[in-house]
Amino acid sequence: MGMLVEGIWSDEDRIIKNGAFVRQKSVHDQDISNDIALTIIQEPGRFHLIGSWSCPWSHRTLIMRQAKMLHDYIPLHMTGGERIEGYPANYGNKWQVPGSEKYITHLHQLYTINHNQHTGRATVPILWDGAKQIIISDESSKIMRLFNKVETQQASINFLPHDKLIDINEMNDEIYHNLCNGVYKAGFAKSQVVYDEAIKVVFTMMEKLESILSINRYLLGEMITEVDWRLFPTLVRFDIDYYLHSKCSQKKLTDFPNLWAYARDLYSWQGMAETIDFNAIHLSNYQKNDIIGVMPDIDWSEAHNRDALSIAQVCLMSGEKIEI
Repeated sequence: MGMLVEGIWSDEDRIIKNGAFVRQKSVHDQDISNDIALTIIQEPGRFHLIGSWSCPWSHRTLIMRQAKMLHDYIPLHMTGGERIEGYPANYGNKWQVPGSEKYITHLHQLYTINHNQHTGRATVPILWDGAKQIIISDESSKIMRLFNKVETQQASINFLPHDKLIDINEMNDEIYHNLCNGVYKAGFAKSQVVYDEAIKVVFTMMEKLESILSINRYLLGEMITEVDWRLFPTLVRFDIDYYLHSKCSQKKLTDFPNLWAYARDLYSWQGMAETIDFNAIHLSNYQKNDIIGVMPDIDWSEAHNRDALSIAQVCLMSGEKIEI
């Protein structure tokens, strides 16, 4: 994958320790000031979201941008193309950095514009401040929570209702460690012992979610919250990515009837399909000259029938709870 070392690109990476995958901590994961949520509304177009169709962490922020209807406030740029020195900024072409006259070819160059001695990986998503020419954050969970704070006339939904915050945080943590990051622990495992343990954790978590969703429409009941959107990118990728390429092959998502129907319920949310490029996710696992395997035939538009369990509810920024 490669990384920057004091502003210089190196093909070395530091993600494996004692045969196990260790996700590197983001350098730009500091809390984001509440003032920025106001500035997003006051200065449309100042902050840019930079993402990738293949990346599940990037997908989280695309989801929240869509769910909060922030298209007119936060422009989106998608990176992509053959990975040479990490993510290409613009499919191998030069890309003008928002708010400047500078052009870059590799995403890591944005990090050195922000800090010319940067050491760390160059990742997506990135929230870029075009006015100050700085990275606000490259931590998906922090960007999601910033977007949730933004209240517009089009959407005033709050996916972090105060009375559910403790439950949301606890479940976010459990799902991240056991499933969302767990699939990478399985995929990058360098020993049978590490792999076997990772797989056990992944599918124990999926069985637990299957049980919860046999009773609840969403993870915390009839209300859709942040924890649902944080899980969704992993479910989107499970059968076409993790099952095939991370050796998470004990079961497919489609083998879990409640979890699979729940995933389709989320997919049916207005505009959510537009945050997904299944082909880009699939192709990201292949090198330039590889024979490309066929994708599983999966119908995400199949009726989910989750409304038989309960209504679907959201919380507004005012605290009012409404049916949708």
